[in-house]
Amino acid sequence: MDDEKQFLDAITECVKVERKTRKISQLKLSNILGHNSTSYVARIELHQGSYNLNHLYKIAQEFQIEVKDLIPNIQKSSSSS
Repeated sequence: MDDEKQFLDAITECVKVERKTRKISQLKLSNILGHNSTSYVARIELHQGSYNLNHLYKIAQEFQIEVKDLIPNIQKSSSSS
């Protein structure tokens, strides 16, 4: 479970870095995702929620990047084989 949280937190950080690099406000990103207030993205950035695949698709389209650019690489441990 801890690995899943770290994975989702890493996605959130990737989106946040891309958002700030492009000087896009939390409100504008919320609007892109179909919400009308900053609180939606703010809660996610405070790790009180997470982006879903549809969100990542919309963000990637808006930022003109690939969805995979928002997802961190994960290494399989030898115990999970």
